[in-house]
Amino acid sequence: MNYNRLPLFLALVSWLGFTRWLGFAIPARWVLGFAIPLLLLTACDADRHERMQQELLRARKMNKEYVDFTTDSVMKEVADYYDRHGTPNERMEAHYLLGCTYRDMGEAPRAVDCYLDAVACADTTAADCDFWMMASVYGQMATLYHQQLLLSYEIEAYRQAYRYNLLSSDTLSSLCDQKMMAGAYILQNKKDSAELIIKNTIHDYRKLGNIEEEIKISTMLMYLYVDRLDKLSESKHLMDRYEAMSDYFDDRHELKPSKRIYYFYKGKYYENMNMPDSAEYYYRKIYRPGMSFTEYDPIYKGLLSVFRKTHQADSIAKYAQLYCAVNDSSIAKKDQEVTAQMTASYNYNHYQKEAQENERKVYKANIRLLIVSLSLLAIAAFTAILIYHYRRQRRKQQAKYIVSITERARLQEELESLHAKDYDAVIARKEEEIAHLSQIIAEHEATYQGVMSKEKLTVFGESAIVKLFAEKSNFRKANSDISSTEWEELVREFSQDMPLAYSLLKGLSTLQLHVCILLLLDYEESVIAVLKNTKPQTINNAKARANQKLFQSGDSASLKSNLRRIIVA
Repeated sequence: MNYNRLPLFLALVSWLGFTRWLGFAIPARWVLGFAIPLLLLTACDADRHERMQQELLRARKMNKEYVDFTTDSVMKEVADYYDRHGTPNERMEAHYLLGCTYRDMGEAPRAVDCYLDAVACADTTAADCDFWMMASVYGQMATLYHQQLLLSYEIEAYRQAYRYNLLSSDTLSSLCDQKMMAGAYILQNKKDSAELIIKNTIHDYRKLGNIEEEIKISTMLMYLYVDRLDKLSESKHLMDRYEAMSDYFDDRHELKPSKRIYYFYKGKYYENMNMPDSAEYYYRKIYRPGMSFTEYDPIYKGLLSVFRKTHQADSIAKYAQLYCAVNDSSIAKKDQEVTAQMTASYNYNHYQKEAQENERKVYKANIRLLIVSLSLLAIAAFTAILIYHYRRQRRKQQAKYIVSITERARLQEELESLHAKDYDAVIARKEEEIAHLSQIIAEHEATYQGVMSKEKLTVFGESAIVKLFAEKSNFRKANSDISSTEWEELVREFSQDMPLAYSLLKGLSTLQLHVCILLLLDYEESVIAVLKNTKPQTINNAKARANQKLFQSGDSASLKSNLRRIIVA
C-alpha cells in the first residue's frame, strides 16, 4: 500500500479534533467531501504502486538471467514513478534497469546517461544505502566505456566500482574491478600503474587463497615483463607457477584453445633469451582452428620479430605484409578519429547532463519554496480564522453567563414576592426556571470563575471619584457628606472601568449596588453606614438581600468574599 497520503488523513483527524475541542461542529458533508476523494485517490495509488513493484521485480529478474530487453516503454514509466514515490535505493535501481534496457537495445550513450542518473539518486550518507547496486552501476558504465574505447572514463568507473564493492564487503568483485582497471591502463600504455595494481591484486588473491584467480591475472604481469630484460627472471617464475598450478592444460600439457595467448608470452621470453627456435615454436602454437583474421595479430607480430633478429628476409617480407594487413594504418587512424569523436560526444553529454541537473535542482528548490510559503500562508490564515471563531464563541458564552446571573437575580426577587402571596404554581415554575439557570451557571462556573480579574480593579480604585470617597470617609475632615451626584459619578465610573462586574450587579437596588461597590473597595460596614447616612442594621440587611439575589446565600457576612471570588480570582 502507498502511504504517501497518510499525512493528509492525520491532518484531517487532527483538524476535526482541534475544532471539536474549540466547540465547533464541522458539517458532515464537508468531511465526506474531503475524505471520499482522498480514499479513492489512495486506492488508485495503491494499485499503481503494486503494478510498478511487479514491473521492477520482473526487470530485475530479466537482467539477472541475462534476458535482453527489447523496449524501454515500461522501464521509463517505472523510473518516472519511483522518481516521485520511491526511496533513494528504489530510484537508483529503476534508473539502473532503464540503463540496462538501453544497453541491450544498443544505445550506449543513453544507457550511460541512465547510469549517471542512477548514481545521482543514491543517498550515500544513509545507513541503508545499497552500495552493491552502486558498484553494479559503475561496472556497467565501465563496460560501455571500454566498448567505446573511452579508457579514461573506464578507469574512473572501475575505480568507483572498486570503492563501493569494498563498502558492500564484496571483496572478490572489488579485486575483479582492480583487474579490469589494470587492463585499461595497459591499453593506455601506462604500464607502471598497471604493474602496481596487478601486483596488489595478486597479493590479495594469494591472501584469500584464491589460486585460480591469482594464476589468471598473472598473465597480465607476464605481458608487462617479457619485454623487459631486467624482469625476465620474474617472468620465468610466473610462467613456471602458471604451468604448475593452472588447470588449463590437458593431459598432453597443451593449453585450451581459448588460453593460447599464453604461448605469446612464453615465445617472447625465449626470444629475449636469444633462443629464436623456441620462440618461433611457441608463436606458432598460438594458432587454433577457426581463428578470426584479427586474432592472428600475436602470431604475425611474434614471427616477424624473430625473423628480423635472425635476418630471414623472405620471411620478414611475408610476415610484415601479413602483420600490416592485420593492423592496417588507415583503419587504426579511422578508429582514432571515431574514438576522438566519441570522447567529445561523451564530454558534451556529460556537461549537458550536469547543466540540466543543476537547472532541475534550482527548479525543484523554487517549487519547494513556493509550496512552503503557500503552506505557511494557509496555516496562518486558518489559525487566524480559528482564533477569531474561538474568541467569538467565548464572548457568546460569557454574555450568556452574565445574562443568566442577572436573570436569576430577577427571578429570585420575583420568587420572594410570590412566596409572600403563596402562589404555589407560579412559585414552582419560577423555581424550575431558577434551577435551569443555575445549571447553565454551573456549567460555566469553572470557566468564568475569576474572569472579572482581567478588568483590573485597581484601575477603578485609582479613579478621581474613588479618591474623593476616600477623603470623605476620613471623618475628621470638615465636609464628609456625599451628594447624590457623587454617588451617580461613582456608579458611572464603576460601569466604565468594570463593565462585566456592573452587568452582574445592575439588577440590585440602588442601596444594594452602592453597598457592593464600597465592599469591593474594602470599606467597612460601619463606614458605609456613615457614608450612606443610615443605620448599620440597614446596611447589614441590604448586604443579606444582595447576597441572596446574587449567590442564593441568605447571610450578609459572606457577600464580600463572594464578590471577591467572582470579580478578583
